[in-house]
Amino acid sequence: MNKIVKGGDLIADVETVEAITTEGESPEVLVEMEAHWVSLRDWFLSKQVTPGQVSIPCGKDTGLFNRITDAYLPFGTNGAFCLAILEAGVRKPISDISIDNKIAGDDWHAVNGRRSDRLAKWKEGVFASRGGSKDELATQMKIEFEEDLKLLGLNPKKHAEFFKGNVVTMFDYFEAQGNSFKDGRDAKLADLRGRAKKKLGDRGTAKDELVTTGLAI
Repeated sequence: MNKIVKGGDLIADVETVEAITTEGESPEVLVEMEAHWVSLRDWFLSKQVTPGQVSIPCGKDTGLFNRITDAYLPFGTNGAFCLAILEAGVRKPISDISIDNKIAGDDWHAVNGRRSDRLAKWKEGVFASRGGSKDELATQMKIEFEEDLKLLGLNPKKHAEFFKGNVVTMFDYFEAQGNSFKDGRDAKLADLRGRAKKKLGDRGTAKDELVTTGLAI
């Protein structure tokens, strides 16, 4: 049995998880499972900014936090609680957006493709910092292109339209104003991707990669 949660995602019902963990398991196996859980939990907590606790802010600049320690992460009823947490930890970052294919205008193929891209990155050991977070590479590519635009004399406040959206949206607007890229759009995207991956790049000469004959500042 499953139940729907916010966003249309499916998570296993507690009773189902509990049944799975208890069926056919001996007391010895459950003791071993608990030992593994405690080891994993303690390792996870030790890696936090404040070792021993997960601090979850209650909004920006509120100064309020929910703090989770080992006391809130017990083994639970035959491991049901632990498996539910592990499942949620996998589902959340891959299910942060759910779109209904019956609603006109909802591009659910694009969403599924985005999830597949994220899974491909997982296989390479590249993970987002949290569920729902923006793709780190795409975010860095946007930052790199923003620097290019600034080198051209564009200001995020005075020329806000050039800086809106993701890097693809920015490319679209840039070209719509009569501008182009020296070696073409795909080449420029590859350049940004390479710079983003390495977190470097010669920003002093980045403006040479753009053709700005139609640019009006």
